[in-house]
Amino acid sequence: MSEAATSTPRQIVLVGLSGAGKSRVGRILAERLGWPFVDTDDLITEREGKHPAELIPERGEAAFRDIEARVVAEAAQRVPAVIATGGGAFQRAANRSALGDRGFICFLDATAPEIARRLAEDASGPVRPLVADDPVARLEELGEERRPSYLLADLWVPVQMPDPELAATRILRAWAEQGADLLANPRRRERLAAEVPPRGPAALVDTGDARYPIWVGNGELSRLGERLRQVGLEGRRVFLVSDSSVIEQHGQTVARALSSAGIPGASYVIPSGEASKTVRVANELYGWLAAEKAERRDVIVALGGGVVGDLAGHVAATYLRGMPLVQVPTSVLAMNDAAIGGKVAVDLPAGKNLVGAFHQPTAVVADVDTLRTLPKRSFIEGFGEIIKHGLILDPVLLRVLEENAAALSSGAPDWDLVAYVTARSARVKALVVSSDPREQGLRAILNYGHTIGHAIEQVTGYTEYLHGEAVSIGMMGAARIGLELGLIDEDLLHRQADLLRAFGLPLVAPGLNVTVILDAMQRDKKVVQGKLRFVLLEGVGRPVVRGDISADLVQRAVTSLVRG
Repeated sequence: MSEAATSTPRQIVLVGLSGAGKSRVGRILAERLGWPFVDTDDLITEREGKHPAELIPERGEAAFRDIEARVVAEAAQRVPAVIATGGGAFQRAANRSALGDRGFICFLDATAPEIARRLAEDASGPVRPLVADDPVARLEELGEERRPSYLLADLWVPVQMPDPELAATRILRAWAEQGADLLANPRRRERLAAEVPPRGPAALVDTGDARYPIWVGNGELSRLGERLRQVGLEGRRVFLVSDSSVIEQHGQTVARALSSAGIPGASYVIPSGEASKTVRVANELYGWLAAEKAERRDVIVALGGGVVGDLAGHVAATYLRGMPLVQVPTSVLAMNDAAIGGKVAVDLPAGKNLVGAFHQPTAVVADVDTLRTLPKRSFIEGFGEIIKHGLILDPVLLRVLEENAAALSSGAPDWDLVAYVTARSARVKALVVSSDPREQGLRAILNYGHTIGHAIEQVTGYTEYLHGEAVSIGMMGAARIGLELGLIDEDLLHRQADLLRAFGLPLVAPGLNVTVILDAMQRDKKVVQGKLRFVLLEGVGRPVVRGDISADLVQRAVTSLVRG
């Protein structure tokens, strides 16, 4: 066993797509540590007399990868060092093993459009032949191809917010706290050495304080015991919270999975619907946990949609000052929204989600098979959130939704495609909440459509419109505001409307009272110093948060929605 296995690693290795910021972050790390900075692309240039951007088209990618492997092996011997690798270097198992022998490996991740924007701004940088034509599309392809390898890294670092100082701080903290234990783990070495990387979770959330996987796929309920073991929750009692509809459909599957894993527990069933997401029902759960003598190390599992996830999460955040929480969402909406990010709350008569906390789960386990039992309307409403993610951050997801609306929203949907868009949408949200876990900046973009949407839900008593439907209407209101401000053109407004309509989501809320909606909006938790904040678009994948929208413009937008 190497010396590094018993002490803090003397190497930090950065992997990820070209343009993610490995060099900028690496130089900051090197300066803070007083270590040399090594860029494998620079080493290749020194050795061959030509930059990789010239070598790849001249000699071919396969020959270049052989050159790169020799350079990586050499760089891996340098101690101490901060090492930034080329985008494709981590694909080879031999490179992964060499870098992992002494190095704490960090995967820097951002969306393809954001990376393409940075590459375009870097006029002094070389033209990268692998992404020269249609950079966003090519980066997307490379990201999908390389992600399984990248996710073998010791740390996932979201860099969607271009703040290299923040990324460096997060890396140094994890390096100091976890590095020695990780390098001593023989299973890590086995994973890095595998020629075909093992299939991992669909996404990760890493806030710096909490890290957890998001599994999305078929048959995940039957793997629940295994998933609890994978996140270190074996040997604890499970306190399952679900609602009457979900427990009838999926309760026995969960019970069998836990029983076969030897996990004891108890369950509490609440009535279905938003009316259960209250302080009164939370108090009932507190009483149940007390009667069962629940301990802080025990686990609360939320099996259900957004109401169950929010309510059980609120209880997990507050009972015994915090218990581990595992989210097991069973609706499209919860899989793409409520289960991810740690925002948990209950409603008050004055508004939605007014009493709550930030409490990250230990894992999210999303079984797409559970969606087969949803009523059609409940299934469709969740696509409001998926479409929102495409509009604010993921043009590729948006295009997939546009091209496959019929296959996704029919009475017999393409379930493999449903799993794909769910996993991709979950990855978008994971990236955002990891970059901004407490909604102090970037995370606000997730509220596109919510300022008006939440108000519509409230004034209709949470009975007339489902959440995704209200968000759909709210997005149309936000788009109308953006159009009047000149931020978007009519083509984008109509493109959004056409997609929402293709999924059967509402675009208007006829008959509601404008004044009542405006009053409810003023009580929204996103109000700052009495001013509403709106998330608007400047284009697909280009959200902006504005707090300077005139009351007249807001009133006109809401009026256009209620007039139908």
